[in-house]
Amino acid sequence: MEIENNDVNILTFCNISGLSKEDQDMLIRVGEWITPAIPALTGRFYEVLQEDPQTAPYLDGRLDVLQKTHIAWMKELFAGDYGEDFIRRQEKIGEAHVRVRVPPLFVAASMSFLRAALPEVVSRNMQDTQVAGKAIASLLRLMDLCQYLIDRAYNHSLMDNLGINPALLLRLQTIGSKTK
Repeated sequence: MEIENNDVNILTFCNISGLSKEDQDMLIRVGEWITPAIPALTGRFYEVLQEDPQTAPYLDGRLDVLQKTHIAWMKELFAGDYGEDFIRRQEKIGEAHVRVRVPPLFVAASMSFLRAALPEVVSRNMQDTQVAGKAIASLLRLMDLCQYLIDRAYNHSLMDNLGINPALLLRLQTIGSKTK
């Protein structure tokens, strides 16, 4: 990926996950086949959210706006621009979720839904199975990056609310539990 960022954590994430310029090119290439399916996928996604007793209250009175926002976000995944502005938009999504008190569980479960549903969309809409496999891998790597960037907002909120610095939070997150 052409991630133009000085954040060593983002660069490490991209390096380890294998997110590359080839992934960027692949996502642009398959976007024309996938983009028309995004509204139906978003509809299915919000049906699932509405059926869950914990997530449904977060949708009350906001379903149309949320669906439009989700469609725009999904289309952005295939736009080919994964630079600083893309990263900042993902972080803002996380900040918005924190602001309206969406639990991190809902974000993780939603991303899991999309990681399962998107490969089906790709497979249905692409005849060449070899290209479809590469497209799915590229898309899943990008989805993982999006979740990482969104999740960071929860860590920042935790640090702010507890008054701790990033190094201390990392230490607390990586200390093993004492076993008896």
